[in-house]
Amino acid sequence: MTCTLVVDIDGTLIPVLVNFEELRNRVRRVLNVEDPLRPLGESLYKLRVEESLKREAWRIIEEAELESISRLDVSDVGENAKAIRRAISAGLRVVIVTTRSYSTAKLVLERLGVLNIIEEVVTRDYTPIRVDQLKYIKEKYGDQVVFIGDTPYDEYAAREVNVNFIRVSNYRKLPQAVKKATRICLERF
Repeated sequence: MTCTLVVDIDGTLIPVLVNFEELRNRVRRVLNVEDPLRPLGESLYKLRVEESLKREAWRIIEEAELESISRLDVSDVGENAKAIRRAISAGLRVVIVTTRSYSTAKLVLERLGVLNIIEEVVTRDYTPIRVDQLKYIKEKYGDQVVFIGDTPYDEYAAREVNVNFIRVSNYRKLPQAVKKATRICLERF
């Protein structure tokens, strides 16, 4: 059986390129809510507001995500792309999870040169709820899963779904986390 390495995008694979505080404020104004909107995609998905307002909020988020790609310095994350390739060479299946849309996630992964070698990209278009994303991955690929993320929400979701979790303090730590995940996969599975 193949071990599945699950990697988050923003803050894990690449630096956070979206000003989420500013974005949350814009979304709050559109929706006329005081909700903390943390995590943003999941909170927006669960909010009980008019669908037309939600669509406008998603449009604003999509625009911010798309615009953020222009700030991605591929040379700054080259080691992360190499780490993904090494994991695949070691026999791991790599799946990307993100609350980005598929279209913006695809652009990020194309810029890194890894889109064509990863197994799947699970985005908010499937569901913006991280627990549900991880459940889907476990159901599809089996229990041999190691998830690398950067937020307390990622860690909570991993615990909730009972998958191995490695937390990175920032995207520069991804190569070491991938090495650790590869060891976990080779030793435990």
